[in-house]
Amino acid sequence: MKTSLILTICFLVVVANCYAKTNDFQQTVNSVLGDISYIEKFGKQPNKKSNEKVRLQTHLEYVEQLLRSKDVSSLSKEQQQSRTKLLDILHEYSQVGVFPKNIKYSNQRKPCFIDKDGNICAVGYLIERTAGREVAENINKKYKYEYLLEMNDPVVDKWIESSGLTKEECAMIQPMYGPPTYSIDNYISAEYGITSAMMSGANLSMNAINGIQIANGNKSPLISMLGLVSGSIQIVYGVNNYPSESGVNGNYTYNFSQRDLSLVNIGLGTTTIILSTWNYITNKKLDENQSTSWNLYSFPTRENTTGVGLSFSKRLE
Repeated sequence: MKTSLILTICFLVVVANCYAKTNDFQQTVNSVLGDISYIEKFGKQPNKKSNEKVRLQTHLEYVEQLLRSKDVSSLSKEQQQSRTKLLDILHEYSQVGVFPKNIKYSNQRKPCFIDKDGNICAVGYLIERTAGREVAENINKKYKYEYLLEMNDPVVDKWIESSGLTKEECAMIQPMYGPPTYSIDNYISAEYGITSAMMSGANLSMNAINGIQIANGNKSPLISMLGLVSGSIQIVYGVNNYPSESGVNGNYTYNFSQRDLSLVNIGLGTTTIILSTWNYITNKKLDENQSTSWNLYSFPTRENTTGVGLSFSKRLE
């Protein structure tokens, strides 16, 4: 029993150590050089609070100087010229400082060839400038989050062969990007809060009345139609006020409280529409001879939002 316990502890220590090493690797800025660029410039390891843009620019500046200092006398004249041109392009790219975002992997740094906003990685940019955007896009389709050394592709290999760089040197350039960092904004305007509360109160009342009418039967379609309108208005209001992220270079602000309130508006409005539709369909059979018609429609407003309208008519005998 004692021996088994000791072996178990040893196993857990080994696993924990491997995990720590793996986790450390996953948080470095480059799979080949690690964070040596940041350490040499600032004298310390980067951490989660380190500025992402500074971290990436520091790495690219370091690897640019490292590659420029290498002896390339064994390369052909064409390869040397291509190499120099690419390093000049890399310098321009680093100075601009617009980098892709790794939005898929929330707990680790990963390469990202081209992100959803069209921002391209360092190696991707070199390919784009020399071989064209289409080539870069095709590589992205197959290897979006892959390490360059794992890209076994004839197009990539052919480009590297003519670049004057080795595949390992290209891997040294390729950064690994961290997940977006969100600052929480919980502000909800008084207008949005009060209006949402009033709409919620009205639709909860509509839901209660619809429920009573569904149970007891009612010939008038008025409540169900009012419920369809009020439910639709609350949905549109929630959608139009749903927050979007804002920010640059991996640092974002997001209003989670407004998001939650918007979801409540959308959910409650949907519930009201469902109950109102059920009430209308169920109780319509009680008066088949009643000549009424109605139509629910949407329209654009001057403020570029969506409005909801209702038309209702009754034929008098």
